Amino acid sequence: MHVTPNDTDVVVPTEIEHKIEEVWGGEKSDQLKQHYNFIDYYFDMDGVYMRARAYLDQIEVAAVFGPFERRGSLMKVDRQEATDAVLAYLSRRFRTVQQS
Repeated sequence: MHVTPNDTDVVVPTEIEHKIEEVWGGEKSDQLKQHYNFIDYYFDMDGVYMRARAYLDQIEVAAVFGPFERRGSLMKVDRQEATDAVLAYLSRRFRTVQQS
């Protein structure tokens, strides 16, 4: 997607959440096995829900999920205008945007 100096955000996240998830285990259950530090972006617009995630150890990459009929649903819907708006928002902030 090509971004120009006059581009503005058509959509913005309704929520942005910074989380850390850790997986502990090993013989004594006190060894850190995995550590995930990420930011989730939530988009609710015109009856459509989309989500994006960026891991801080690869902050130049964002993965996009959806569009879904609502938050918490895995039922995909065909809403190209919502997808385009979210992709444009993320493309202005991340070098690589991957759509799942």
